[in-house]
Amino acid sequence: MTDLLDIRGLTLGFRGLNGYTEVLHGIDLSIARGERVALVGESGSGKSVTARIILGLLQETRTARVAGRVNFDGRDISSMRARPRAALRGTDMSMIFQDPTSSLNPTFTIGRQFAEVMRRREAGLSQKACEARATAMLEEVSIPDPARVLSAYPFQLSGGMNQRVMIAMALVNNPKLLLADEPGTALDVSVQAQTLTLMQDLVARHNTAVLLISHNLGVVREFADRVYVIYRGRIVETGPTAAIFDRPGHAYTRALMAAVPRITGAGLPEVPEVSDDFLAPMVTHPEAT
Repeated sequence: MTDLLDIRGLTLGFRGLNGYTEVLHGIDLSIARGERVALVGESGSGKSVTARIILGLLQETRTARVAGRVNFDGRDISSMRARPRAALRGTDMSMIFQDPTSSLNPTFTIGRQFAEVMRRREAGLSQKACEARATAMLEEVSIPDPARVLSAYPFQLSGGMNQRVMIAMALVNNPKLLLADEPGTALDVSVQAQTLTLMQDLVARHNTAVLLISHNLGVVREFADRVYVIYRGRIVETGPTAAIFDRPGHAYTRALMAAVPRITGAGLPEVPEVSDDFLAPMVTHPEAT
C-alpha cells in the first residue's frame, strides 16, 4: 500500500533583496495511513513552513519558490492548480495551530465556524445537520454542555476549551491527514497533557494520520510512532520513536536530547556547542520488526 503522504526533494526559498534564500534543502518525508509522525527541531529549523507547503499555502505566494514533489493520497498536489488544492484543506487534510484563541474568528460563534468547516465538504448541509454533527463532535472531545459552547464566541471560552474546539473542528470532516503545529503550546502543562491524550484517542478512533510538529520531546515520545529530526532545513535523522530516543545517532539529535531539563538538582544541562558534526550525513534507523 502506498503512503498517504510522500514528500521527495522538497526545497523552499524566499525572495529577498539579494535574490532567493533557500530555507528547506531536499526534504524527504512520508506518512502511512493512520500513522503518527513527529517532525522535531528547534525554532526556525523549517518545521512549520513544511506543514504550510503540505497544505498548499506557500505555493500560492509570490515571494516563495517551492520545488520537489508532494504526493497526497495518490495525487501530486505540488502540481495542482490553486482551486483543487485549496479544496483539500479542511476536508481531506486539516490543521491545528499553536494558539487556539487567535486561530478562531472572534466575531463568529463557534457554531457558525463549525458550519463553515462542514460545508467545505457538503455545501448544502442544513443548519440542523450542522448543529447535530458539531454537537456530536464536541461530545467526543469531552466538552460539557455543547449547546452553550456552540452559541458562544471564542473569547468567552478558556484556552483549554478553545483547544478542544479546534481539535473537534479539525476532525469533524474525517480528514485523512491532521497537521498539528505545536498544539497546546499556549496552554499550561496539565491542559497540554489532557490535549495530547485526547488527540491520541481521537486519531486512533478515526484512523487519522498525523504530522505532529513540535520541539517538545516529551510530547513527541508519548505521541509519535516515528520521528524526523530537522536542522537548518535538512532532515538529519529519522526512525522509530524508541530508536531515536534510546540511540540518537546524529550529533544534533544528541544535542536536542541534552537540552531537555531534568529534575535532578544538578543545575542546567550541558548542551554541546554547534559544530561541523551537526551537518553530518543523515542517520536512518531501520523500522522495527
